[in-house]
Amino acid sequence: MRPIRLEPWQVVLIKEATEDFIRGLIESDGCRVVANDRGVRSVRYHFSNRSDDIRGLFCAALDELGIPWTRPRWFEIAVYRKAAVARLDEFIGPKA
Repeated sequence: MRPIRLEPWQVVLIKEATEDFIRGLIESDGCRVVANDRGVRSVRYHFSNRSDDIRGLFCAALDELGIPWTRPRWFEIAVYRKAAVARLDEFIGPKA
């Protein structure tokens, strides 16, 4: 219920390590999904959090890297486009 606000030094760290920040959020509150949509393999990333502030930080980090996202539900962020998923796979990828 409390607001999540970053201190200036935290903003600097996120700008320096945006990929690491996104990876940490996906590892804590997200997932990489391999779906079978009518026989077509489809890979996606989902991030879910009930905090507007945390979702905002996640979306801002994606925007910083030019990764398009959608909001299928009010508390969920999804990355569906092939190029965007490929970009996330560069620094997140499937879990071992």
